[in-house]
Amino acid sequence: MREGSRFTSQQWFTGLLPEVTSARRVLASADRLLRREGTLERDLDAVLATYSIGVERLMKLALGTAAVSRGEGWPANMGYTREGWGHALDEMDARLRDLLREAVASGSWEHKRLLETWVCTLDNDPVWSAAIQTFRNYADAGRYHHLDQIRGGTVRSRSSHEMWDEVEKVAIASDAELSDQYQRVLEGGDFDAFELLLRGAVADSIKRWVSIICLFGFHGVLGEDWRVIGADALPDDALPVRSLPECE
Repeated sequence: MREGSRFTSQQWFTGLLPEVTSARRVLASADRLLRREGTLERDLDAVLATYSIGVERLMKLALGTAAVSRGEGWPANMGYTREGWGHALDEMDARLRDLLREAVASGSWEHKRLLETWVCTLDNDPVWSAAIQTFRNYADAGRYHHLDQIRGGTVRSRSSHEMWDEVEKVAIASDAELSDQYQRVLEGGDFDAFELLLRGAVADSIKRWVSIICLFGFHGVLGEDWRVIGADALPDDALPVRSLPECE
């Protein structure tokens, strides 16, 4: 527990620390699942479910900790999707990016230019944007898509494959190497090697988001308590954080 924290000892030891440990482990499991060899058919629902849980936990930890640091208390409505919390991962992502953008712009940070490139990267990564929308759709309704088919009537959800296809299309379109590899596959090239490269590219984008959110804590951007929590949540094998070229 950090000296001067607005959280009580009980909140740290029975709430924050177990939750951040869980978030880190769940995200690490999702990362391993997405990167492993083999057809994604085998792993897709596990990938979507695990990422959805891990990302939701990390977002709520970051947003809640920042609110407490501002003296507002822990948000009482985190469980309600209709209020932009719950499983509304895309809305929470937008709220978190707004918070970071405003904090960086208004503060006199020692490494402000670096922080600005991170904000820019979060705002402009097309793969992350597609992934977070898919995670929200899966967590909110897509996980029940096939049960909805059994029930009958109008089915508004989409299958896991339909949602993930959108993420892959964005990843291919935004990366020249992937685009070249994809063209070679269409011409009869090795699909397995391409799929592994594609899965790794999406995993890299998600891990970059996780790493940036955690690393903002080292600079105190989300408040002093996030220095400790962000450090605990940082992936053990975090990628070197590289901003998007247009953000440098």
